[in-house]
Amino acid sequence: AILKQGGGSNTIAVVDGIREALKHLLDVPKTLVTRVVFDQSVFVKTAISNLGSEGGIGLVLTALMILIFLGSGRATVAVMLSIPLSALTAFLILNILGQTINSMVLGGLALAFSRLIDNSVVVLENIFRHLEMGEAPEEAAEKGGREVALPVLAATFTTAIVFFPVVFLYGVSRFLFTALALSVVLSLFASYAVALTVVPLFCARFLRGAHMQDVHHKGGSWFTNFVRWFNRRYDKMLMHYDIAVRKSLLKPVATVSGILGIFLLSLCLFPLMGLSFFPRTDPGQFVINVKAPSGTRLEITDQYIARTEEDIRAVIPAEDLGMIVSNIGITPDFSAIYTSNSGQHTAFVQVSLKKGHSRSSFAYMDMVRARLRQDLPELTTYFQTGGLVDAVVNLGLPAPIDIQVEGNNLKEAYATASKLAAQIRNLKGVSDVLIPQDLDYPGLELDVNREMAGRLGLDSSEIVDNVITALTSNGMIAPSYYVDPKNGNNYLLTVQFPTADIKSLTDFAQIPIRARNGTVATNLGAVTSIRPIQTPTEVDHFQIQREIDVYVSPSGEDLGGLARRVDGV
Repeated sequence: AILKQGGGSNTIAVVDGIREALKHLLDVPKTLVTRVVFDQSVFVKTAISNLGSEGGIGLVLTALMILIFLGSGRATVAVMLSIPLSALTAFLILNILGQTINSMVLGGLALAFSRLIDNSVVVLENIFRHLEMGEAPEEAAEKGGREVALPVLAATFTTAIVFFPVVFLYGVSRFLFTALALSVVLSLFASYAVALTVVPLFCARFLRGAHMQDVHHKGGSWFTNFVRWFNRRYDKMLMHYDIAVRKSLLKPVATVSGILGIFLLSLCLFPLMGLSFFPRTDPGQFVINVKAPSGTRLEITDQYIARTEEDIRAVIPAEDLGMIVSNIGITPDFSAIYTSNSGQHTAFVQVSLKKGHSRSSFAYMDMVRARLRQDLPELTTYFQTGGLVDAVVNLGLPAPIDIQVEGNNLKEAYATASKLAAQIRNLKGVSDVLIPQDLDYPGLELDVNREMAGRLGLDSSEIVDNVITALTSNGMIAPSYYVDPKNGNNYLLTVQFPTADIKSLTDFAQIPIRARNGTVATNLGAVTSIRPIQTPTEVDHFQIQREIDVYVSPSGEDLGGLARRVDGV
């Protein structure tokens, strides 16, 4: 079944609902065992879990630093309120705007977590300055917040304006980074509102004196002694910093020249760095597209896939291997729309890893790839993660680099694509290269004898319909459905010849042909001439023009470097 998530639905809720429904299937054999093969909601759940854990660690570390520098538990609580309140405000506004909580929104919040407390720290320090001047907490809170309102707003705008260029993006970049930028900007302005409302109110209600008043006196608790020791070390560091600044100001030309030289030197490292559109994530799964020599029978392809599965089990230990599901060949009906297979010589193998696997999916992909090249060199394999992120970033294509060779002459286009593929395989950083189309698949051509067919009341379409019905049923021509009155399920009723009755070209030529309103039947060989040909497995188009694809997959994350080398070819 193919299920599509609705616009306002929740991915996790939909998946959990499907899992629950699978436990209560009706009218199925007791021997039928249902198992979920691939679940893309795992990525969303992992993102939420990672945000929770990383956010929790960040909150603890941030609170610890604020507590050490401010020396006040109440002041730390005042500052830490800005993070949950700002995140909650951002979620509410996103909900009002019709947005959803996705991995990019969560990533934006994780990016902004450390910045959300800055506004509150500035306001808090100014309030403490007024408290140290002897003012009452209420007066200090009012003056402290009002005096820094404009500078804090300017600092917030300075950070938020960095994300303004996102509005000029287009395509996948706009789809991905708009949500990230929106979550960061909303949480930043929410932190500004919290800093000028919640923090002053908290200080006016719960603070009664300046922070670190006990630090300047001997004795006290262990925390006070620790803060006193930390401040002494911090003051020494500031003294050395002041000396370094004074020396730098005395030699401005040398200072500026040194900093500029370091900057220019760092630019020399840029060509050595890789370039990618999006960081790789471990989806805990991968897919192997397998292509045997063109014309391989289905039973032979099945043997190849069985050996492929054996190699996978030999490489991946049982404690890491979750499940292997193979889809072999193709059925000439509506199911062909949902498979990447193009003939009986093609297949794809889905491999899922268990949670907490010891090695990454990419490491296992490299190991399985090397094993298959050694054991089954006659097979063409192409590996992809099959993850949600790659599917979005690659615009639904199986590869981040898709070279399209266009032309009306498919044979010339395929020859050009084959030459390109051979050169690209030798490039540095290439893991897999695949041409999904084949032009030499064995086929049969029927040349209809129109004079003979016309005498029998037949036309070309009727002859083709009879052949299709005999070989693959009438499901694509005249489908019929039966509705079970007990459970309301629909069943497709089809009619075709027994497969065992057509084993040779002689049997094929004996297929009976009859006109729709005719009473006399003849055989296929009487009205057609049959000859073997080589035919394409699929014909793809781009903007009406026929094209041949060359899929290129990088071996690492340096997609930019590989793209430059491919452009050079």
